[in-house]
Amino acid sequence: MSQALRRMARGGKTFYFASMWLERSVRENAAIAYSFCRMVDDLADTVLPGERRTCALERLLHAIKAHDTSCSEAAPMLTLIERFPQIRQPTEALISACSVDTPGIRINDAQELLQYAHGVAGTVGLIMYPLLGGAAKEGQSFAADLGIAMQCTNIARDIISDLKENRIYLPQEWLKNSDLYRLLRHDSEVEEVAVSATRRLLSLSQEYYTRGLQGLSYLKPRCRFAIRVAANCYAAIGERVIQHGAISRQRAVVPLHTKIAVALRASQAHRRTQGCAVSEGV
Repeated sequence: MSQALRRMARGGKTFYFASMWLERSVRENAAIAYSFCRMVDDLADTVLPGERRTCALERLLHAIKAHDTSCSEAAPMLTLIERFPQIRQPTEALISACSVDTPGIRINDAQELLQYAHGVAGTVGLIMYPLLGGAAKEGQSFAADLGIAMQCTNIARDIISDLKENRIYLPQEWLKNSDLYRLLRHDSEVEEVAVSATRRLLSLSQEYYTRGLQGLSYLKPRCRFAIRVAANCYAAIGERVIQHGAISRQRAVVPLHTKIAVALRASQAHRRTQGCAVSEGV
């Protein structure tokens, strides 16, 4: 197993599970892209403090723009960019968006939330799109929508851990001026507001999953099922975020047996979709 696949297996179990339905070369490309995007996210979130964090991201962005293969962190991604030049712009946009995702961040409203989600995750969808066989420009928006949907799921899952890092991504207008930090003290009034806002977020994410999956036909046929599985497994995380009317204090995960069940249901949906496509082509 390559280093990129090992990293994906450790840090992105849902994507690793779904990637098993990809062709070997496509799976390896996706793993390289995933590893790079995960590294950028780690730099933005946890790895380095203050100026060192900013310098690391600036160095990475410069390496991508200058095609500087001497930068070991950027080199694998630059190899992909040589083969898929269209991923350069979303790669640069991802790094720039993560550079401003700092402790103390606040999101004011739904529009700002979607702009943020596009910057840090819609761009990932745009990076993955050509790697999965997407060529038509018309399909790019669907790829970005899936990234946005997954980021909304991430936000819902990580509310408690983000609070501990002084990050609040739930829009302030949804929180009704509540002090969300009281959630860490199990304040029942704030819990009610947070649950309502989280349900709203999960509803928004579902809209974007639905929209994103409508673009599967733009991908290579052998990639479509894998992306359906990844999206459905990721959406299932959202079903575990709220437990007994409260925000779960444990990080929501989807166990393997549930992922297998999701894949089986996705297979049925995939066959129905393919059947409709064949019928329409007759």
